[in-house]
Amino acid sequence: MKVSLFVTTYEMPRHLELVCAGLLRQSNRNFEVLFCDDGSGEATDQVIQKFTRDSGIPTQHLWQEHQGFRKCRILNRALEKAQGEIAVFLDGDCVPHQHYVRDHIEHQEKGYYLAGRRVELGQRLSENLTLEMVSQGFFNSPKPQFIWSVLRGDSEYLNRSIRVTWHPLRKLLKMDRIVDLKGCNYSVPRKALEEINGFDEAYEGYGREDTDVELRLQNLGLKIKSLKGLALQFHVWHPRRAFTPSNDARLEKVIKNGRIQCERGLRNSSE
Repeated sequence: MKVSLFVTTYEMPRHLELVCAGLLRQSNRNFEVLFCDDGSGEATDQVIQKFTRDSGIPTQHLWQEHQGFRKCRILNRALEKAQGEIAVFLDGDCVPHQHYVRDHIEHQEKGYYLAGRRVELGQRLSENLTLEMVSQGFFNSPKPQFIWSVLRGDSEYLNRSIRVTWHPLRKLLKMDRIVDLKGCNYSVPRKALEEINGFDEAYEGYGREDTDVELRLQNLGLKIKSLKGLALQFHVWHPRRAFTPSNDARLEKVIKNGRIQCERGLRNSSE
């Protein structure tokens, strides 16, 4: 199964460097990486060039001039270039577990999109996190440093740092249930994304664009499948962005009209 991994980023080279260290440890390397860059500078380009040299993984760097938050636009450009049958999504501030890609591949099921969750690393732990720690398997299983960070209220979701593969236990712990997807951790057949006309480029501020995609996938007929306890990832702390209020109104229209295709997407982009 050919897989395209989409990594979104903007001006966070240290975070992206940690993510790339996680990608170098993937147990299944049968994927390509498309870095979806919303206008970063030279430091980010150097991180991506180094990853391309070191990994041996097919890599593309899709870049656009920064004119505000235009994640949907750069994702559409990357989707046009992607070669994989399955699209897996990862934010450039979320370090993937070594089985991240493997879990997304092995749990594919016809008629479903897959949704996982993430651990929230606290500020103190994030600032002390190094490339060496990631490369040496810091996120393979909960380490004392991370557990202490959770206990003192710095990091969150210790339970999300444990990979659970045994189906009866997953069912007992209700890991087979999930309400919605988060844009940092999901996968979907590329054909389905093409059928909904990709990502809605009318969302030009932060927030709701991922929910829009999910609703249109559901309107297409796809159902959600849980990857709780699988496809683990670890969000490296940074100051939160503010949501764009106008996007709430745009999403409300999708909820009401049940549309499948967006107007400004793959086939009628805001070029």
